[in-house]
Amino acid sequence: MRNNRETCNLIWLISVTLLFCVGAASQPQPSKPEKVTQAVDKVIVYYFHTNYRCYSCTTIERYTRECIETNFAKEIKSGHLEFKSVDIELPANKHYIEEYKLFTKSVIVSDMVQGKEQRWKNLQKVWEHLRNETKFKEYVKTETAAYLQEKRS
Repeated sequence: MRNNRETCNLIWLISVTLLFCVGAASQPQPSKPEKVTQAVDKVIVYYFHTNYRCYSCTTIERYTRECIETNFAKEIKSGHLEFKSVDIELPANKHYIEEYKLFTKSVIVSDMVQGKEQRWKNLQKVWEHLRNETKFKEYVKTETAAYLQEKRS
C-alpha cells in the first residue's frame, strides 16, 4: 500500500512540475526595447504609374529600376538611395498627383533630409529617351548621381 501511495505522490509531483514548466514556458517574455531608427537622409527615385500599364509605361519602370540597381548598388545597400514604384490610383497615393503635379507616368527624384522632402525633380526627358535605352539610362543615372553628389557635399 505504501509503495502505491509513493507512486501516486511521485506522479502528482511530476504532474505539478510539468504544469509549472509548461506554464512558465508559455508566459510571454518581456519584449526587447525597439530600436529607434532615425530618419536617414536619402534620395528616393519614384516611378509613378496607374493601373493601366502599356508597353511604354512598363519599359520606363524597367529601365529606371535597372539603371538604379546597376549603377547605385552601394548607395541602395547603405540606405542612401531607394527606388519606389508607386500606383497613384491607390487612395493612399493620390496625394502625389498634387504634390508633384503629375499628369502622366513619371520618374521623380526626391531629396529627403531627416524624413522631410527638401527638393524634387520630374525627369520629363524619360519620354524623349524611351526609344534609346542607353540615353534613357544615362539620363536617369546623371540626374540621380547629381542628387546623391549634393548630399555628400
